[in-house]
Amino acid sequence: MASVEKRADREAAGYRVRYRAPDGRQRTKTFTRKAAAQQFAAAIEADKARGQFVDPSAGRQTFDAFSDEWALAQDWKQTSRESWLYVRQRLLKVLGGQQLAAIDRLALQGAQRKLIESYARSTVELTMSYAGAIMRAAHASGRVGRDPTLGLRAPKARAGEADGRVGPDQVPTRAEALAILEGTPPRFRAAIALGLTGLRVGEVLGMSVDRLALDKRTVTVDRQMQRVGGETVLTTPKAEKTRTIVVPMLVAVELRRHVRDYLAPDGLLFHGARGAVLRRDQFYEAAWWPALQGAGLAKDRFVFHSLRHFCASSLLAEGAPLAAVAGHLGDSVDTVSRTYVHWLRDDRDVPAAVLDRVLAPATAKEQAL
Repeated sequence: MASVEKRADREAAGYRVRYRAPDGRQRTKTFTRKAAAQQFAAAIEADKARGQFVDPSAGRQTFDAFSDEWALAQDWKQTSRESWLYVRQRLLKVLGGQQLAAIDRLALQGAQRKLIESYARSTVELTMSYAGAIMRAAHASGRVGRDPTLGLRAPKARAGEADGRVGPDQVPTRAEALAILEGTPPRFRAAIALGLTGLRVGEVLGMSVDRLALDKRTVTVDRQMQRVGGETVLTTPKAEKTRTIVVPMLVAVELRRHVRDYLAPDGLLFHGARGAVLRRDQFYEAAWWPALQGAGLAKDRFVFHSLRHFCASSLLAEGAPLAAVAGHLGDSVDTVSRTYVHWLRDDRDVPAAVLDRVLAPATAKEQAL
């Protein structure tokens, strides 16, 4: 049992709590007030009884030291480990030197507020998601006695601030999407066609002929072209989500033409100059910007990812089930439902058309009267 005793030496007046940790080692902690010492002693015994005892010295580890320990234990691929370095830099600015035991919910809210002063909301949300994961791991591993992320709220959206959702002006209309395809240089038309089916640019650049089953109109997406350690390499898709999708006839036709006319010996569908690996910046210069210009659009009107937005938005607008859209895109249902909460510019007259049908019988009846 924890005991409270008054300290006898004059230079260090106060009260000492003696207790044994679950590992059998005797520990002490001093207080200036007897009531605080008694409260601590009672809390120690209660935590031991519940199996929730945390060694107070464990919380002295700094956030930066524990975050490095945490990151080293994660089963990340190399691209995720590289992106973590940028997150780590942001976290160290607001939490780095603090001891784990000193980081409570208020400290996390303060860190979030400081980040908001310098970064976009989406960057703050990503950074704080890492901070939360680190502190939950500190709680689970016995460094701190409570989870400080409980009740922590995401930063509030401000008027005019980007919130990660896709708006209608970020999505090409059907006419614009087809014009972009028509305006693409011939050797990259299949790449734009794959973009219209929802593939990310890295997934397009990593596509090879052995991933195509054009007799069945299927495409398997199980890798992407990425920059890792300064080199362009093939790696697994985002979130390790592989998928096989059925492409529309228009896309299948473009893929057949490309395989017939442009296929290289290594099997990759798209290459840079003289058969070199095609980087994203080179793809934009050789394919995407000419496609926009060929469609009569400004060079900066859309990014290639806008075609993915077009695919997702079109599927949802036509009534495709949310789970089916998520599976087609290689995203989670939550991500799709959170990201695409808008209507297409093509469909702004749809609500009025529906209301016309709903209200037509009543209107006709009133006219008859």
